[in-house]
Amino acid sequence: MSAIMVLSGAVPVIGTVVAKGTFRLDNATVTGNATLFEGVTIETKAVASRMELASGARISLGTDSKARFYGDHMILEKGEGRLEKAEGFRFEARGLTIQPETGNASARVALTGGAHVELAALTGSFRILNSRGVLVANVASGHALGLEPQSGDPASKVTGTLRQVGGHYLLTDETTNVTVELAGAGLSKEVGSRVEVTGQMDPTATPVTDASQFIRVTGLTHLGKGAAESSGAAAAGKGGAAGAGHGIALTATTIAIIGGVAAAATLGGLAAAGKLPGQGSSTVSR
Repeated sequence: MSAIMVLSGAVPVIGTVVAKGTFRLDNATVTGNATLFEGVTIETKAVASRMELASGARISLGTDSKARFYGDHMILEKGEGRLEKAEGFRFEARGLTIQPETGNASARVALTGGAHVELAALTGSFRILNSRGVLVANVASGHALGLEPQSGDPASKVTGTLRQVGGHYLLTDETTNVTVELAGAGLSKEVGSRVEVTGQMDPTATPVTDASQFIRVTGLTHLGKGAAESSGAAAAGKGGAAGAGHGIALTATTIAIIGGVAAAATLGGLAAAGKLPGQGSSTVSR
């Protein structure tokens, strides 16, 4: 233990790590607990570990998981983790940034096959940004979302009720709860209707204040008048339709592509389990 602390020299201390067994801290095997320094990597095998940071944030790593830790964020490289008391702290995973909106927010994040990332918001709400800092999802407490960054520049795909505000066409996607501004032919006659829209995000255009991005519409499907449901959970309950765009590896429940990230609401998996190995249970309300 002391050897680890000496080798770390003047690197800032950011907290402590505790496990009921052994874990890897950078290239050393540690039993029980250790001081957590800026930039260290923690890797678990048969037992989970718990990190207490100086900022007040608490992070748990599941078994067979790996993450790099900093004072204000962690980068999940393998397996799954849980974040509690998250004010001012963020998760990063596969190019996505997961930010809490409140200090009492808690979430579970898991890396599964391919480039898939699953997030379950246990308490509080979270914002998810892509590698360019573009908002791709808002996840409310009790909801779970599967996300997968796509290669290339896939078309955007959003579903929701089209509305007109001050001469601008806006739509809040049912899966991601992200509001986008739309431009294109045929929008005026669909105001008030539930529609599925495909198009390309235009990074040179500035959307109105209520929208996070500007999409130029290339395709529009009328789905009916006035959608009552606007949450990811509600959309998942309907089953969803297959996603558009190349490179998608999500299932047939894929119903949104925003900012180059495919997203699907989920009702099982992380949200249903609600706990890490070695941790107490925490049920997601629905």
